[in-house]
Amino acid sequence: MPLNTSLDSELIHLRLARQDRNALFSKIAGELLAKGIVEESYPEALILREQDHPTAMQLETMGVAIPHVDIEHVREERLVVTCPEGIEFNQAEDPDLTMDVNVIFFLLLKEKDAHLEFLMKLISLFQKTNEMNALLNATSTEEVMRILATHLD
Repeated sequence: MPLNTSLDSELIHLRLARQDRNALFSKIAGELLAKGIVEESYPEALILREQDHPTAMQLETMGVAIPHVDIEHVREERLVVTCPEGIEFNQAEDPDLTMDVNVIFFLLLKEKDAHLEFLMKLISLFQKTNEMNALLNATSTEEVMRILATHLD
């Protein structure tokens, strides 16, 4: 995914209030539907995919999640970033356990295997504690975009 075309400052949400995961999913899905970025099937696919294949991971100083769907639910490639005040997700390693997540990357990909390459870039970023802390503590969408452009391109 070419990051320069997939980042949209309107799809970066900082300091979101704590809420239910599905409420956040509905909010994000509604925005994406309104912009014509996803298919009508996206909201349900997002919830079902996360239920069946949880994506939350514990990093050194925070929890992250990477919810995504199959390519048929996506019209345009995008990366949506949210930084909530903790949202409960099921863990990827042990789906029976939950954890609080503070940074969420919604991947919207159009190529079948593109997510593997992009996930590798994200995992590399996840290993950089200072950069992830900077992302979590960013005060502007421009700052988030700069951090991501530096580390994901």
